Amino acid sequence: MSLEEKVLSFEESIGKHVIEAGLCAGCGACVLNCPFWVISFKENKPALIEECPVCGVCAQVCPRYELNWPEVERFAFGRERKPDEEFGVVRRIMLARSRDEEVLRVCQDGGLVSSLLIAALEEGLVEGMVLSGVREGIPHFPDMRIARTREEVLACAGSRYSYASRLLFGMGIAGGFWLARGRPYAFVGLPCQIQALRRMQMLPNAPVSWSEVIRYAIGLFCTETFTYEGLRAYLAQHGLELADVEKMNIKAGKLLVYMAEGVRELPLEPLMEHRREGCRACTDFSAELADISVGSLGLEGWNVVIIRSEKGEELFAAAEKAGLIVTRPIEEEPRVLRVLRRLTRMKRKRAEELGK
Repeated sequence: MSLEEKVLSFEESIGKHVIEAGLCAGCGACVLNCPFWVISFKENKPALIEECPVCGVCAQVCPRYELNWPEVERFAFGRERKPDEEFGVVRRIMLARSRDEEVLRVCQDGGLVSSLLIAALEEGLVEGMVLSGVREGIPHFPDMRIARTREEVLACAGSRYSYASRLLFGMGIAGGFWLARGRPYAFVGLPCQIQALRRMQMLPNAPVSWSEVIRYAIGLFCTETFTYEGLRAYLAQHGLELADVEKMNIKAGKLLVYMAEGVRELPLEPLMEHRREGCRACTDFSAELADISVGSLGLEGWNVVIIRSEKGEELFAAAEKAGLIVTRPIEEEPRVLRVLRRLTRMKRKRAEELGK
């Protein structure tokens, strides 16, 4: 019996097997796609606010409920991964960085994601994109943004190490604009958010076609995210205030905190006690269901990019043609693939141990 034929209630499906089990990613796909609007966020988790009419949609879009990887891979890439593709379907893998000085001044590492988005806008491939930015008045608090200009893309550059729980709600906004104008968007998210997007795109009888709303899915490498309160408390233990932090990065087991007066290196391990509960169950380090996956893996000023689909090739080619990026062969940094394999295995092993 297929998942669609089960028609389980919220309580029977994700309520029991995801939320009560501590596996919820907090992506909001169930809230966004509930056709009866009986699910809402309470204390950063989905919860019923009215009686569930038992349509089964929430179970079909949840990235942590019976996710059938081969089925989604066939949908996204036209094939399943091969036995030797340890970190998902791969067309090409290389190193890349932006050539745009304005991007390089504000980016996290190599600025590749910002340059891909700018190329998509300037080449007319998309109307805009759904991104994570910073909520006004709350330093480093991640929030959903719809960007339609170069300036709005640059304003969202850089990484936040807390979770943007409202990011998928930006897809609802993008879906409204798509219905009005018929112009697609790009989406940038973490692995769990990309998984939710793919399940939404596969959703039968959806009020909008998420495959047409979102033309490009760009995934970010992710080991875990931390609660905002925990991150703030950890910095406070070291005499640092989030309001004074210009940027954060994680390299070689250290949390790098960039301040006006210089860079502080803090041990990463103590921060793990503030890891979000749902992150422990995730097996996906490199956003294996994205069209393009991007990370840094310890590189300075460069990104690792994995192109996984035809759409990914299309977007990357647009940035190359526009002269916005420069590339290098992955073979020039042989340790990068070793690190990618190690982190991929580590994340899967951690999730497997949780399930025992």
